[in-house]
Amino acid sequence: MSLSFHIDFNGNCQAAFEYYAQHLDANIGMLLPYKDSPASSSVPDNWQDKIVHGNIKLAGIEIAGADVRPEHYNKPKGFYLLLTLQTPEQVKQVFAHLSVNGEVLMPPQKTFWSSCYGILVDQFAVPWKINSGG
Repeated sequence: MSLSFHIDFNGNCQAAFEYYAQHLDANIGMLLPYKDSPASSSVPDNWQDKIVHGNIKLAGIEIAGADVRPEHYNKPKGFYLLLTLQTPEQVKQVFAHLSVNGEVLMPPQKTFWSSCYGILVDQFAVPWKINSGG
């Protein structure tokens, strides 16, 4: 048995996974475009290069994703990806990368449970909580 997450993206799945690979030391597995799948006939020509299925491994956890046509897309809500790092410096560094063109909900700060904790929604509409375990 395994557990992973699947995130719907608004046409930017590949950009998101490439950004995470670059800034979070994650490894992209598959990025399958619609044009190379049986689902190609279900999307218009301008959507053929979008991702029908992708996956990335981050901190030992698989995150799957796909581009969802605009008329079916809903921003993620009701959950956050919680990323725990060793030091406050790492939290601040990752937070800085993920907050580029995103929305900062709580800048990194000391809390009663963490030496450094912050909340943001990244430029791909994915909500994150970044926490220091040290």
